[in-house]
Amino acid sequence: MKRFAKSMLGVTLLEIMLVLAIAAMIIVMSVRYYQSASASQQANAVLQQTQGITAAADGLAQATGSYSAASVSSTTISAFIPGGSASGFITPWGTTITIGAVGASSYNVSLGVTPSGVCPLIVSKLSTNNHYQMTPTTASGCSSSAATTVSYVYIANH
Repeated sequence: MKRFAKSMLGVTLLEIMLVLAIAAMIIVMSVRYYQSASASQQANAVLQQTQGITAAADGLAQATGSYSAASVSSTTISAFIPGGSASGFITPWGTTITIGAVGASSYNVSLGVTPSGVCPLIVSKLSTNNHYQMTPTTASGCSSSAATTVSYVYIANH
């Protein structure tokens, strides 16, 4: 009887393996959740910058009646956006947002090389607004394994 009670107090190898497997699953799930939350936070930050660029460009275009290279550029808009500089705006992952190809009623914005986890979030949210039209390269889809350059054309009065 004494021997039976002694074996009940010990931990078997199977029990230890079960605890380690549960701990590993918890760690894997928490890492995936963190990556998803981080990508969502980066996408939201870029969308806020995009909205700021749009608001500043619309404000500048109201004065002249059109989007011209003289009024809508990275240099002129940077004065109105927090975090803007003469060379453009910096994304959360370190690339520069640039404004180019300005026309009378539109302008092109490039977000630079965008991480694969963030690209689909940005494209799906911008695509819901008919003022933002993805360039053909971006419209073809974001790669799930590699970073993609995201750029769009903002078209006023569309």
